[in-house]
Amino acid sequence: MTHQFQDLETTTVEAVTTFFKALSDSTRLRIVNLLAHGDCSVGHIAHALDISQSNVSHQLRILKTANLVKAHRNGQSMIYSIDDTHVSSILNQSINHASH
Repeated sequence: MTHQFQDLETTTVEAVTTFFKALSDSTRLRIVNLLAHGDCSVGHIAHALDISQSNVSHQLRILKTANLVKAHRNGQSMIYSIDDTHVSSILNQSINHASH
């Protein structure tokens, strides 16, 4: 059986690389895992993961730039969530893969 190979577009390669680079940091991975279970403020993330708020904010900027998370304002707080279901799906598949 012959498979037709088509190389990836450069923009796709760059986007996927950015995605995986963003998840390659243990703190960012923990943040995304927490957000996969519900929306959180910076303060809640810092408390739940025992990380300084300034570090959480720094990591969230990287995750937001990589389109893994998004934010919306709720009063004076910014609330962060997973950007879309693909992020949660890839995270869950990766966790399941690592568990085997």
